[in-house]
Amino acid sequence: MRAIVTGGAGFLGKHLCRALDAAGYDVLVIDLHLNPEYRTEIADVRDAAKMDELIKDAEVVFHLAAFLEVGESVQFPHKYVENNITGSLNVLEAMRKNGISKFVFSSTAAVYGEPKVIPITEDSKTIPINPYGATKLALEGLLSSYVASHGFTGVALRYFNLFGPEENHQPETHAIPRFIQQIMTDQEVTVWGEGGHKRDYIYISDVVSAHILALDLMNKRPHEYHYFNISTEKPTSVMEVIEIIAAALGKTPNIKNFPPRPGDPLLLYADASKARAQLGWQAEISFKDGIEKTVAYFQTKS
Repeated sequence: MRAIVTGGAGFLGKHLCRALDAAGYDVLVIDLHLNPEYRTEIADVRDAAKMDELIKDAEVVFHLAAFLEVGESVQFPHKYVENNITGSLNVLEAMRKNGISKFVFSSTAAVYGEPKVIPITEDSKTIPINPYGATKLALEGLLSSYVASHGFTGVALRYFNLFGPEENHQPETHAIPRFIQQIMTDQEVTVWGEGGHKRDYIYISDVVSAHILALDLMNKRPHEYHYFNISTEKPTSVMEVIEIIAAALGKTPNIKNFPPRPGDPLLLYADASKARAQLGWQAEISFKDGIEKTVAYFQTKS
């Protein structure tokens, strides 16, 4: 059995490849960067001819390759549309041409925009407020159309604030690795507002397990489009995040408050009952345990 993982050299991709390997899959990575643990084809999803050449002889494609910075998407929307929509369409077309019909997609909570009702359910309105979220929602629509028109089986996993070991963005914009680095090196800890904003932080191994369970679901319910919130259902405030990280590091954080960012909802978390009922999934790692594992990783790299 072969699984193709686009974006398999990234944060989630590395962890997912190991889980697929452990489940007995031969893993092929397609990425702009090397995953040294697995066979990697250095290629860009925007290259349609290359996707036609590489995406073949596999049971399933896990599509993780995407640009993912919200602020950058506002500045450079064409870049995000070209990569996240056109590039993803190239992957779908290569699958169609080469007889692969199972597609698991890394979607995002950003498809919801600013929800009016909390907790967010899968039936909440999807009104993205940035190009990043819009491109992910567009691909959900494309995937649904390939299920209807070409007999695909598709799963979109809308996960929330993913974190864990090996997360490394340059520059680092994600809250948890940024807070760890700032506290560990005695820098100012940047907080927008008073730190009361609450988010749904989910540990990497729990997100990976949802991808593995998606394989079973696609076998049991083929030729359908499935979409799920992947959520702990337990929001944590910014100040609680900082306190737990500081305790794990044995440090006192030097907090610097800035004015709240416009359009930054005070509370964002989701209902994951659909994933429990249909996917057989639920989050297993507590936020505190996840932070301790993540801090331990960053300490070894300091």
